[in-house]
Amino acid sequence: MKMMTKKPVVVALTMAFSSTAYAQQVEQVTEFDEVLVTATRIAEKASQSSRSVAVVDEEELQEAQPASVAEALQNEANVTVSNGPRASSQGVEIRGLGGQRVLQTIDGARQNTASGHRGTYFMDPELLSSVEVVRGPASSLWGSGAIGGVVAQNTKSAKEMLDEGESFGGYLKQGYETNGDNVKTSGAIYGVADRFDWLINGSYNDSNNIKIGRDQTLANSASQRSSGLMKFGWEPSDEQRLQFSARFSDTDELVPSNPAAEVGSSVPLVKRKTKDKNFTLEHSFNPSSNPYLDIKSTLYWNSTDYDEDRVTKGQIDSTEYETLGFSINNSSIFGGTTLTYGVDGYQDKIKTVRDDAGQVGQRPGDIDGETSVWGAFAKAQVTLTDSLSLEPALRYDTFENESKTLSKSSDDTAWSPSLGLVWNTSSWLTLSARYDEAFRAPSFEEMYSTGTHYCIPPIPGFLPGGLCNTFEINPDLKAEKAKNKELKADLHFTDLAGNDELGITLNVFRNDVDDFIEQSVSNPLMGIPGLEQTTSWNNVDEARLTGFEFKTRYRFNQTRLTLNYGQTEGKDKRSDEYLSNIPAKKFGVDLSQGIMEGDMKLGTRVTHVAQQDQLPSENKQDYDSYTLWDVYLAWEPAMGTFEGLRVDFAIENIGDEEYRQAWQTLYEQGRNMKLSARYRF
Repeated sequence: MKMMTKKPVVVALTMAFSSTAYAQQVEQVTEFDEVLVTATRIAEKASQSSRSVAVVDEEELQEAQPASVAEALQNEANVTVSNGPRASSQGVEIRGLGGQRVLQTIDGARQNTASGHRGTYFMDPELLSSVEVVRGPASSLWGSGAIGGVVAQNTKSAKEMLDEGESFGGYLKQGYETNGDNVKTSGAIYGVADRFDWLINGSYNDSNNIKIGRDQTLANSASQRSSGLMKFGWEPSDEQRLQFSARFSDTDELVPSNPAAEVGSSVPLVKRKTKDKNFTLEHSFNPSSNPYLDIKSTLYWNSTDYDEDRVTKGQIDSTEYETLGFSINNSSIFGGTTLTYGVDGYQDKIKTVRDDAGQVGQRPGDIDGETSVWGAFAKAQVTLTDSLSLEPALRYDTFENESKTLSKSSDDTAWSPSLGLVWNTSSWLTLSARYDEAFRAPSFEEMYSTGTHYCIPPIPGFLPGGLCNTFEINPDLKAEKAKNKELKADLHFTDLAGNDELGITLNVFRNDVDDFIEQSVSNPLMGIPGLEQTTSWNNVDEARLTGFEFKTRYRFNQTRLTLNYGQTEGKDKRSDEYLSNIPAKKFGVDLSQGIMEGDMKLGTRVTHVAQQDQLPSENKQDYDSYTLWDVYLAWEPAMGTFEGLRVDFAIENIGDEEYRQAWQTLYEQGRNMKLSARYRF
């Protein structure tokens, strides 16, 4: 019996039981009660976490056949795909915060790459077993960057892929999408021998230009991507595990320098090659006879290179971003208290070369800089009574930015406290309340960018010599700070009408974010002779983000219904003006039916996004509402002639809706048919 006979929750439990002692204490969960593996740094049931969380498991990834990690999360409440329809540039926004305000991890290792408008999510979803999302600040666990939330990606492993008693296996998969003629090929082999396990996984995507609705083509949106993952594990004893993993992603594309926009006078066409790679070494030690030891140590190295040929300018640019990091965590159990604590640190290095051939003095300055961060944290789970538990946490970070080019540096420190209270009122209702403080340290580019940002070409009779805007450094830039208050109710019922299950989760939050870092351009009139123009990053806004997420899931036999709703309102605390870049309200319905004794699943999904009319007073844009309709099918026979085969088919945006998300420049992808076939052996 193959993959479809394994419930997603069983896969999640397998990961949890193999990674931490805490997971061995997790009670058996139902289909609607996923287990978080890495996002909260301990294995815990989603319903018992005081945080707002979401899990997209491997079954859902197979059904969705997403082109990017962001696309895999697009149906979750208060989670938005940003930066347009080009998969290589798509990012994740959580509750109106995105970019460097959302922390990205892969198998627990931070992914810190950030450079201008370039994409930063490189993982092919085909290599993932699950994606976990924490909505809301999480700096007490992860430090800088998690003021909006965390996107934690977990890659596949041999033990997950193999059925009980198997020692070797693999799969071949071929997929095709009609929109962009996207051809997707992937495969893997994996095995277990005594105390060793290994996996080699790879994928290749080749896509032409995307169509954005009403048969219109988005120029310069084709791309090719190859990805690979190798994972080797050794368990010298039942108490220890040593694991080495390596992965890479290479993307070739001809796109605007800002892929979220069209080619224009200030947005040249760029032939971009992006190479991302990682090496991670992990060791875990968990003696069953010692409740004070459950140690996990991680050492990782990430490298991202962007090589760019600015074909319309005749210039060659390069950007190199490198991260070296480590973390050491331990969990100790003292009676009714579980204490998780550890230290971690990382160093980011960035080097850029900006070719100014033909534009002498009109390009950004070269960058050679480093960011160093060290942190220590402690989190406790204190059982006060049989039904009440307390979760205090505290983290301390020190960080420094150094510009070798300018011989300047700046440093700062931050404390990130949090407190959670969980009340299991009954077997069907869990209530919780949280308070979290978080921060995002300013990036090197925000503090020390120099050179020219952009130039206005000569205008006869008005600007005969043109005019250029230059970067201005800001070494006094302060870290962004967030203070989040949150209430959560989690209801869970079984056997209401026979073989059924109902889960309801509601989160209400208010996140106050101060010292927002925004790019500011002097002289917004742009072009009056004699007036100097500069660009700098400054602390400007004091924002208040309020809203809620609501999710209901119901299963009766093989019928499943999911309802999702999320809304966020953002206002400036001083002026009471609406903020920009806050997503519109989103409501989704997903209904599916299993047939043929579970071998086949038929489903349909409707997503409605409301008009975004909560705009700053000076904003004259119009962001209309839209409704999308999808259908999907999955077939995986558990036995017989076609055992080992899985076929997934989907039609997205059946009505070929021409729509644009609030605050985005580009229209999104139109109708798309997806078909994939996988054979496991």
